Amino acid sequence: MKAKDYWGLALFAVFTIAAFIIGVMANNKMIKLILIAFFQLMIVEAIAQQNDFTKLTGPYLGQKLPGNYPQLFAPEIIINEQGYHSSIVFSPDLKEAIWKPMDRGGGPVLYSKLINDKWTQPQEINFALESGVSDPIFSADGDRIYFLSFQPIDNNSEQMERFWYSERTDNGWSKGKPLDKIFYNHPTHWTFSVAKNGNLYFTSEHPDLKGICISRFNGKNYLPPEFLFDGSMPFVSPDESYMIYVLKKEDTKTDLYIRYKESDGTWTNEIEIGPNINSDKHDLAPYVSPDGKYLFFISQRERMNGIMWMSAKIIEELRTKELN
Repeated sequence: MKAKDYWGLALFAVFTIAAFIIGVMANNKMIKLILIAFFQLMIVEAIAQQNDFTKLTGPYLGQKLPGNYPQLFAPEIIINEQGYHSSIVFSPDLKEAIWKPMDRGGGPVLYSKLINDKWTQPQEINFALESGVSDPIFSADGDRIYFLSFQPIDNNSEQMERFWYSERTDNGWSKGKPLDKIFYNHPTHWTFSVAKNGNLYFTSEHPDLKGICISRFNGKNYLPPEFLFDGSMPFVSPDESYMIYVLKKEDTKTDLYIRYKESDGTWTNEIEIGPNINSDKHDLAPYVSPDGKYLFFISQRERMNGIMWMSAKIIEELRTKELN
């Protein structure tokens, strides 16, 4: 049974007991039965609304906007027993959302769209790849979805996690295609990022390039990856002015760090993004919304791989402190 099912049963029981107590206090059997039926109808409707995306209106699935401290994103809607492999990601116009539950056997990439100010019920995007898909992100113009897959390139290729993409069509999204030959023999894992100019930032698992790397896009092809520094799961801003990434230090947990790009193109030293963000559990897979207002990441502090979000003001606050 999934977490949302337990939540529904618990709420159902609470309302039923409350109705029974009120009925007893009323000392009237008919009133008791009416109250029980009324409260049960209320909880059934509440559970239905919990799972009905069409009742959600406005940006970010209609959620109340967060402040300066991390909180679970859509805790009554985005619920999965094993959590999520990456954050929920929004299109540049904030009218589409994609996310990937961490289910055994791969699991679907889910997609919802804001139409007439109402979000559609989540549907699976079929990229026609037998080996599954993970960590989807939108391109800067919203016309591509990049993702990872263990799908072999051909019958002779080694099975490893590679970069793929899908293009927007009149009817949805195209079949997945491998991104570039330069990556065919280059293993990677977990979340990555594509800048506005096409440059790809990712975690390399190649023996000679372990850590965060960049593959520059020359307008036609990707160039051989270059090592940048230790870490994993990078998110780079569209203009490449900062990068948030994951680093594991002396202990066994992962935390979020940030670097800023200097005027000469080099990166500053690593900066821990802050004790209000990093917890005593794993914090990983950072992502900043296209409008630059909200920082999303995965954390195990409240749920198994739960999606957290908060104001992204910390990015500029740390930039001012570091560069001045």
